[in-house]
Amino acid sequence: MKHFVNKKILNQIKLSEKIEITHIKDSEYRIQSGPKHLQVFLIKSKSNLKTSSWWINGEKYIVNSQTDLDQLLKKLGMNSGNEKKVNELYAPMPGLILSVKFSNGDKVKKGDTILILEAMKMENLIKSQITGVIKNIYVKEGESIEKNSLMVSFDS
Repeated sequence: MKHFVNKKILNQIKLSEKIEITHIKDSEYRIQSGPKHLQVFLIKSKSNLKTSSWWINGEKYIVNSQTDLDQLLKKLGMNSGNEKKVNELYAPMPGLILSVKFSNGDKVKKGDTILILEAMKMENLIKSQITGVIKNIYVKEGESIEKNSLMVSFDS
């Protein structure tokens, strides 16, 4: 899991050193790395959004945590609902387009299967991440595509 936080904290603690986090009481924690330590307080945590707010040395910091899967989904344009809208859909891996279920100008709902991509002998359902109208489909059945190829664009 990776944690994205204001760089001021990262400058105070060398990430190459062992970091020890100790729960003191209630919302109070101690972070120690080598001879340096910080006393921190958890203000708020939203586990479903993987976000927390911390009070550290008199300043408020927001920490966003992402698993490797979260990062991959973001790279593929499959962000969660609180992220920016995605108006383009890219190939998550190289493969063969087996089927295209919609045409340019068709209305789609979030979750509709737009096309089927065969990769590594598996059929992958590529679904719409938004409700909107298909602006352009850039692939056709039987076509081989590379990873990160633009497949579909939307008007939302």
